[in-house]
Amino acid sequence: SFQFQVFIITYRLTYFQYVADVIPKITALPHSCVVIPCSFKMEEEYVTQLRVLWVAKKGGFMFHTDPVDVLDNFKGRTRLLGNPDEQNCTVEMDNVQTHDNGPFCFRAERENERYSFNNSCVFIIMRAPNEPVMSSLPEDIEPGTRVAVKCSVNHTCSSHPPQITWSVPTARETISHSHMGGGVWETVSAVTFIPTGYEEKDEIVCTAKFWGGLNLETVGLYAIAPSLVFILICVLAGVFICKRRHR
Repeated sequence: SFQFQVFIITYRLTYFQYVADVIPKITALPHSCVVIPCSFKMEEEYVTQLRVLWVAKKGGFMFHTDPVDVLDNFKGRTRLLGNPDEQNCTVEMDNVQTHDNGPFCFRAERENERYSFNNSCVFIIMRAPNEPVMSSLPEDIEPGTRVAVKCSVNHTCSSHPPQITWSVPTARETISHSHMGGGVWETVSAVTFIPTGYEEKDEIVCTAKFWGGLNLETVGLYAIAPSLVFILICVLAGVFICKRRHR
């Protein structure tokens, strides 16, 4: 007779709970991207070789370290920006869809250990960004004078910030990106331009092109001070007219 020996291997899962720092709500522009800031705290010996997971509301993964496990709806649209070894779980979602509201919750795994976190879920609120904000322009600009102006715009897509362009030739441009908190970033373009007085319109337009294709613009109006030559011509013309009337 044959003797069969059956070996049963039981995988024992160990569960841990820690604290994460994920903002509960963040706004996003549909068809653009949104970067969800995320960090967590746990003992250093547990941090190495962590698999980062972002769980969707109805189950399944919005993001998984193994792309095979990501839901079809999110495949190719999510990526990890943070480094888990540095306790950073920041994730990016690209081509945001109007139904990508969440909540999405951060989890982690390592071998047969499972980690859940308090304060780890985020809701995404679909909202168009505000128009760019332009700094005020000086009054009565002298033709040929260099003028400094800034244009700023807020967004939640820090991995692909808006591109800011101007309607007039500019110089000395500086671009800055600042985190305002809550996942909101500010992009600022600071430039100088020189109005000649011969422009068709006494205006300057700042346009912000967002990742995904949306363009928003703001118009700034300025006044050119009359040149000294123009004033002299007007004065002489007035004197000439006055003399003719008195003849």
